[in-house]
Amino acid sequence: MNQEADPSPAATATATPESFRRLAWNELVKRGDYIEDGKSGFEPWVGPSGFHADSFIKTIYRKYSPQRKAGPKPA
Repeated sequence: MNQEADPSPAATATATPESFRRLAWNELVKRGDYIEDGKSGFEPWVGPSGFHADSFIKTIYRKYSPQRKAGPKPA
C-alpha cells in the first residue's frame, strides 16, 4: 500500500509568523525554507534547491537567523 506523508501538526512549523521573513524575488530557495500554507501555518520546503522565490505561486519564507551582538573583541 502506498503511504502518503501525513500532514500532522508535527510536520508543520510551529513558529510564529514574526520569526519568518519573506524571501525577495531573486533569492534562491533552499532546504530549510518554508512555504506558507493557509490552513496549518508553514510547511518546510523539501524539494530541490536553486529556484528563485518568484517562480513559486505560494510565498516562500525563511527563519530569521540569530544575529550576533557586536561586542568588544578580546585582546
